[in-house]
Amino acid sequence: MSETGEREAALSTIETLTRRSNELIVRIERDRTDEERVRKPSPTAWSLTEVVQHISLVGAGMLATARPAVRGIPFGGWAKSALLRGVLRSRMKIRAPVAAIIPQPGITWNDARANLVQSNGRWSEFIEGATFNETGFRHPFVGALRPTETAAFLVEHFNHHMRQVDRLFSGFKASRS
Repeated sequence: MSETGEREAALSTIETLTRRSNELIVRIERDRTDEERVRKPSPTAWSLTEVVQHISLVGAGMLATARPAVRGIPFGGWAKSALLRGVLRSRMKIRAPVAAIIPQPGITWNDARANLVQSNGRWSEFIEGATFNETGFRHPFVGALRPTETAAFLVEHFNHHMRQVDRLFSGFKASRS
């Protein structure tokens, strides 16, 4: 894919992430009370607020791993992306690989929401910026990823957590019955 094509693909992917994030924010604000946004279904599970904060921390964390790109094996990125996609689409429960992406106690809904919007905005700025084609990112499990692969990972990661959000919403319906 050409450099222009890579940038367009990454921008389209981040636009999808931003649109879906905004839809999630609207859904949570429309359908959940302040109390429900921070309620945990169990002591070790995350609340809606914590899930949103985690998604924003992962986006910001991946952006923080930006380094000068290292050109590797042409199919290496495809294989890494396929592995990440497979794991995130599975039913496996995956522990956060680094402490920096675990939501801290006491995060407010307003902060989590603002952090998600800011993280997505920073990704859009990066993709439109001058260093797009010279930058690589480092995932804690699979290593080096190109910007397009990283953007695709962020959408897969978001989708993975949407299943968790749906379970949380189902739990609220069950407790109201």
